[in-house]
Amino acid sequence: MERLCTKGRCKQPAEFSLTYDYEDKLAVLGPLSPHPESLAHDLCRKHAVGFVPPQGWQQLRHIDLTND
Repeated sequence: MERLCTKGRCKQPAEFSLTYDYEDKLAVLGPLSPHPESLAHDLCRKHAVGFVPPQGWQQLRHIDLTND
């Protein structure tokens, strides 16, 4: 079963997973997890490229979003 982007009403296929480490104020964006995770957000390419972490947080990307 294809997983969809969890951003708003987006119906595009998810390609990436976004997780947060609240203690370290770190947002981690990586490849789509093999299985849905309750604390992860599945994102399509458009929403992964446009993701901006909360103010004061660091961002770690385990993927290259420059190649479309």
